[in-house]
Amino acid sequence: MDLNSLIQLKRERLEQLEREIADPRLFDNRKRAEEIMRERASLTDLLEKWRELEAARKQLDDNRELATSRDVEIAAMADDEIPELERRVVDLERGVQVALLPTDQTEERDAIVEVRAGTGGNEAAIFAADFKPAAKWSPYN
Repeated sequence: MDLNSLIQLKRERLEQLEREIADPRLFDNRKRAEEIMRERASLTDLLEKWRELEAARKQLDDNRELATSRDVEIAAMADDEIPELERRVVDLERGVQVALLPTDQTEERDAIVEVRAGTGGNEAAIFAADFKPAAKWSPYN
């Protein structure tokens, strides 16, 4: 799947966002500023994944070329690395494809989660007491 055109659109959007961020009036509207900064972070992450994918693809191509080398040791080392590089390319491609998916509007919303000891006796009570959330809740967030 060729994603170059989509990535180019994302690069252009990132440039547009960076021009908006450079505007000193951006933070007059805090909600809009937050949206822009969040979108910029998402695009930066996507483009970094794309750079990693491009580098992995190039390394895979280089290793395939070295695997046909006349030097037996170099060819063997390059050939040994090819399966791992192929898996890495597939994983990175999947990551880029997922990052290109549109985000759900509810994805960034806050949630309240309550963990209580229910059925399960002492073990449930121990789990509920030991539960540590990934992020600390604060009324000021």
